[in-house]
Amino acid sequence: MTNSENNLTDTPKKNYTALWMMIFLFGLPYLAAYYFYFNRDEMNLGAQTNYGSIINPVRQLEDKRLTLIDGSEFKLSSLQGKWLIFSVGSSECRESCQDNLYKIRQIKTALAAEHKRVKKVFFLTDNTAIDSFNELLKDYPDMHVIIPSGNNYKDYLSPLSVDGKAIEDGIFIIDPLGNYMMSFPKDAEAKKILKDMERLLKVSKIG
Repeated sequence: MTNSENNLTDTPKKNYTALWMMIFLFGLPYLAAYYFYFNRDEMNLGAQTNYGSIINPVRQLEDKRLTLIDGSEFKLSSLQGKWLIFSVGSSECRESCQDNLYKIRQIKTALAAEHKRVKKVFFLTDNTAIDSFNELLKDYPDMHVIIPSGNNYKDYLSPLSVDGKAIEDGIFIIDPLGNYMMSFPKDAEAKKILKDMERLLKVSKIG
């Protein structure tokens, strides 16, 4: 047999190294996702990263007729499609109340271009010092302030309570669909509330 015939019959050895490298590189993300998904409990990947308390399941405040501090009628559904950040406090509005008014204003301002997606609301628990509260509002334009009307006002606000905790001076968030879904305690840090809001607005496709 001639050398040329030997060359025709010899099958060159294939190098599969490059092929296996490509399979490994492209398949690794899928393998990692599969592993993390089925082992996330052991790996504690579900650890809480949010500052506020998630309300699960979400709740809704009754869409009833409310009264604004100027005497006009108001319904929360009129703000549907927007994120609501709000607080609850006495019309006397002592230090914690004033701090929350300031926090809510600063948080919305800090959201920059996203601030138009957020509305500010304040629920008063009494009517005893409406005039002095109105004076405070000069520094907080565009704040929807709701005053008590009717005997069942406390019942109306009861869904805001988590595990029976007091709601006065807390800060709360309602999503654009009208779901009460996050709460922050009294004296919550504004910067941390802002981070939660930024995260919600980033991942949300509504509002």
